[in-house]
Amino acid sequence: MFSPLHNDVTGALEELRAQQDKIAAAVGKLDEVTATASSKDRTVTATVDGQGRLTDLDFQGRRWREMAPKELGAKIVEVVAEAQREAAGATNAVMAGIAPTGVDLDALRANGPDIESMITAAIDDLGRWTR
Repeated sequence: MFSPLHNDVTGALEELRAQQDKIAAAVGKLDEVTATASSKDRTVTATVDGQGRLTDLDFQGRRWREMAPKELGAKIVEVVAEAQREAAGATNAVMAGIAPTGVDLDALRANGPDIESMITAAIDDLGRWTR
């Protein structure tokens, strides 16, 4: 005969395994995330990966050759930033399914994890399983 504590621990382990499977699937999807943005005149196109790193920069036509260096530089910065925003949105969509309720993924990306809150949440969860 199993004790209530054993049943609670078994349930917790099953929940943990299910969450681990979700995380593994999400990490696989994150590796596939890319985003591409083009300037309004289509002279510059940038592609970034899921972490926002530039993976491709493409120049179309000849107009870009006639631009002042500052103008071309600004156009590059603009399209890379747009692609990074799109990649962040795609990454957030993947992570939303596994992130705890209330986690601001944009803040997490900008500031890193809030370790104190994570420990507090873990202690609260532990309390739930030991009652």
